[in-house]
Amino acid sequence: MLAPDAGSRARDLAASRLGLDFRERRQADLDQGLARAWKTSPLPTLEAYLAWLETLPGESQEWGRLAGWLTVGETYFFRDHACAEAIEQDVLPALIAARRAEGVFRLRLWSAGCSTGEEPYSLAILLDRLLPDRSAWSLTILATDINLEALESARRGLYREWALRETPQWIRDKYFRRRDAQTFELDPGIRRMVAFAPLNLAADVYPSMLTNTSAVDLILCRNVLMYFTKGAQRAAAARLRRALGAGGWLAVSPAEASTELFHPLAPANFPGAILYRSGPASAPPLPRAWEEEPAEPAWPDLLPAEAPPVTVTPVVPLQGALSEEKEETPEPAPGAETLLQQARQLAGRGELEKARQLCGAALAQERLNAEAYLLLAEICQE
Repeated sequence: MLAPDAGSRARDLAASRLGLDFRERRQADLDQGLARAWKTSPLPTLEAYLAWLETLPGESQEWGRLAGWLTVGETYFFRDHACAEAIEQDVLPALIAARRAEGVFRLRLWSAGCSTGEEPYSLAILLDRLLPDRSAWSLTILATDINLEALESARRGLYREWALRETPQWIRDKYFRRRDAQTFELDPGIRRMVAFAPLNLAADVYPSMLTNTSAVDLILCRNVLMYFTKGAQRAAAARLRRALGAGGWLAVSPAEASTELFHPLAPANFPGAILYRSGPASAPPLPRAWEEEPAEPAWPDLLPAEAPPVTVTPVVPLQGALSEEKEETPEPAPGAETLLQQARQLAGRGELEKARQLCGAALAQERLNAEAYLLLAEICQE
């Protein structure tokens, strides 16, 4: 156990870097997690390890590794039947119907605190079932967590029987393949629907187009904020509210439901579940310059004078069940939305010049794409 003064330092660090609440009654959990992380570090003593942590930002790899020892990562497919049912039967159908009515075949979903991937993959399965024309849609399912080991496990898409304990047999048969007596492999087409990325929910790095966490239609942040300090809860809730698009939905666990915390989102009651919804867009009208097509593209000095050719990797078409065999068809050229998704991924990895070139390629297709200009502006500010 840490000395009293070291224990206080550790609690303050966990709160400031990760937002986690380790008051005295949970000191033993913090001590145990620190000790386990230290034993797999290169530092000679626990005190030295704590001193090293004090020099690192919360977004560092070591804090992400430590978070794996300090947080509860247990989850499973289709967890919380009431919430899953509300999303499947009400929330997603309403979003899909609204997009069809607008003629905008695009949805953006975010699993914040995704652990080993069961939650975002459950969303992908739901969308695959609800969208018979899924190939015509631009779908973003972002899954983030601070724990890098959990993210790597999620990308592999391998699960034990315990993770499927609430999964209906017909879904198992369609979307999973048994690898051995203990392991099931998720359909590669479903895995390709989800993009995993590290993100610290206690850090002021969202909402942002660079992290693909803006204008989201549905955010699932369940069983995460309940472990935060009160201040970290308020800050994270405010950022999550801003990350929603007009008419977007936020799902938290029943223990985290709070009209005060998520105000001004409107609570929506479903059988056994409460979700929150943002209001309609209330943005001011666009300036006249946006109403008429300009003679030249806007902000020409942000684009390179003679950009080198950009090699764009086409998005792999999403497949259905594992057993289906499709005829090989030529890949269509990526559209502006696909180019912008790739640009965000490159920007998130720090490859800003390549990201800027992809923004230019998107603008070459859609000269009045406001999202492309906003992303380009953020890239140029970096």
